[in-house]
Amino acid sequence: MSIQPSAPRGHPVFAAAYEWLGRSIEAGPIGTARRQLLADAQGVVVDLGAGTGVNLPHLGEAVTQIHLVEPDPHMVRLLNRRRPDRAVIHQLGAEELPFADASIDTVLATLTLCTVGDPAVAAAEILRVLRPSGRLLVLEHVRSTDPRRAQLQDLLHVPWGWFGAGCDPRRDTEAVLTAAGFDTTGLTRLSVSGMLLASDWLTGRLDRPRVRGRRARR
Repeated sequence: MSIQPSAPRGHPVFAAAYEWLGRSIEAGPIGTARRQLLADAQGVVVDLGAGTGVNLPHLGEAVTQIHLVEPDPHMVRLLNRRRPDRAVIHQLGAEELPFADASIDTVLATLTLCTVGDPAVAAAEILRVLRPSGRLLVLEHVRSTDPRRAQLQDLLHVPWGWFGAGCDPRRDTEAVLTAAGFDTTGLTRLSVSGMLLASDWLTGRLDRPRVRGRRARR
């Protein structure tokens, strides 16, 4: 089943090349980190920026239902080809999730928060929809801690974004998640050689914090 409101134009070239580009990434440490991370997914899962469905083969029997959130119509077309019966596609962005408060067990943010229009709003939405016992599984490339590489990210972020469907290599995702209320001290940093503007990565599980005064939605 697919839920598809009015679609943005999307990025047809990037969508067509995504799986080819992804194969080399998945063959290295990022693929290993993804497999280890997604073993912790369970219950009702929301996959933010699901792309062409790279996460799907790694979601085990503990996962009962999958909501694939992907705004790009060209990605959605490819995603439909591998969508399992327990999955629903939602063609929209991460800033306005169509789920009730405290209704989701696991949210996946894998190579996603670098492209969302407003990562702070997306983080607030993740927090809103997670159950009290829920978890956020993170695998994101982030702003480099190396000043020279960070300077290069600043210099080349515009052409990088043109190529990467709006990806911003300068994002300090750890700070965004911390500001939303998550305890990010348990996240692991990875360094991946051969990726010029995406060499620094964060991965790990973040349990939902206790938050008072949330905005209710039904």
